[in-house]
Amino acid sequence: MSEHSEITSPLIKMLRQAGVLALRMNSGKVRVRGGFMQLHDKGTADILCFPEIEGPAVWLETKAVKRDYHKEQYEAQAAFRARVEALGHKYAVVRTIDDGLLAVLRKGK
Repeated sequence: MSEHSEITSPLIKMLRQAGVLALRMNSGKVRVRGGFMQLHDKGTADILCFPEIEGPAVWLETKAVKRDYHKEQYEAQAAFRARVEALGHKYAVVRTIDDGLLAVLRKGK
């Protein structure tokens, strides 16, 4: 089972039911007619949330519990995290749906 089907999609559904604007952020490239299309930059978190009218955006990186990650992927995600936190956004790595809900719906950091 992929991270997308195991964690990301159900988490987005639950966040939306809680009134959060939650957007799936696909990164990498996809094949399209005539070549490839670049999606979001490498390292972009999986979900972008806007939980309140005022307050920081929350970026969620979903991770399957048992999976190896390439060093290059980890470095790109760490750089992305540093960039969005410097802008005042929140960022969380989540391994379960409950972790994701807590990261977005709890007040403060």
